[in-house]
Amino acid sequence: MRWRRDTVESDKFEARFERKKTQPSAYPIFGWICVVVSLVFFPLLIGAAGVVFGYLTKKSGKDVQGVVIMALSVACGLIGTLMGFIAPMH
Repeated sequence: MRWRRDTVESDKFEARFERKKTQPSAYPIFGWICVVVSLVFFPLLIGAAGVVFGYLTKKSGKDVQGVVIMALSVACGLIGTLMGFIAPMH
C-alpha cells in the first residue's frame, strides 16, 4: 500500500512539472521590462511590479530566473530612487 501511494504522488508531481515546463508565460518578459524601466520611471512602483512578476515567474517553474528578476527589481528600484533624489541637486 505504501508503494502505491508514493507512486501516485510521484506521478502527480511529474505531471505538474511537465505542465509548468511546457506552459508559455509572459511573466518573465514583463519582469525584465520592469527591471529596466524602474531605473527611470516611478522606481518604487515599477520595482514592486517587477518583484510580483518575478514571484509569478518563480511560481510558474522558472525558479532561478524568478529570483534574479526579484533581486534586480529591488536593486534597480532603489538605484532609480537614489538617482531621482540626486539628479535635482545638480
